[in-house]
Amino acid sequence: MIPGEKISIDNIDNLINSHMAFIIRTTSNVTGRYVRVTDDDAFSVALSAFTESVSKYDAEKGPFLAFAKLVISSRLKTFMAKESSESGTESLEFLREQGLDFSDRSEENTEIREEIVTYKEELLKFGLTLETLADTAPHHRDTKQRALVVAEKAGNDEQVVKLTYAKKKLPVRAVAKAAAVTEKIVNGSKTFILGALLIFANRLPLLKSFIRETR
Repeated sequence: MIPGEKISIDNIDNLINSHMAFIIRTTSNVTGRYVRVTDDDAFSVALSAFTESVSKYDAEKGPFLAFAKLVISSRLKTFMAKESSESGTESLEFLREQGLDFSDRSEENTEIREEIVTYKEELLKFGLTLETLADTAPHHRDTKQRALVVAEKAGNDEQVVKLTYAKKKLPVRAVAKAAAVTEKIVNGSKTFILGALLIFANRLPLLKSFIRETR
């Protein structure tokens, strides 16, 4: 903060301008992805939350930025949870389009939606979405099947999983070693393997089952 800066709703425009980097950084940390200032709903929520923190701030609450970060994080998490819940049905349809057929498992659809919400939250930690995985999925069936085999072997390797979460990206060399393939094979489908690995690494039995059925 700028020494002597006035924390008041009357000064909100100046406060937003001087703390823009802080707002963007906080939003990015919570959402786990790059933030677009112009057309990002999460950034809009963060701006609103920042304004709320200014209007509710009291010096007795401690440093302003710590208080603002708490408010922004809380509002963003609520927004993300609501967004994930509302998009559960859309995500189910999206996965069907990617070759996961749930037509004979309607009784499991509620559980599938719950797993999808969890999965999307895990993807966000790595800056990924379902759409990203679809865009980066191998076009050739044999290549996709091989990538899924690699993802399963690596996702069941505790050390590889720990390394993946520590690095927040796919540890290509460790994955190649765990799956007994070359690094070139892993690099060729790196993003897709990471996305599939997260399914095997987490307790998502229905999604695991459907992935195995596509092979």
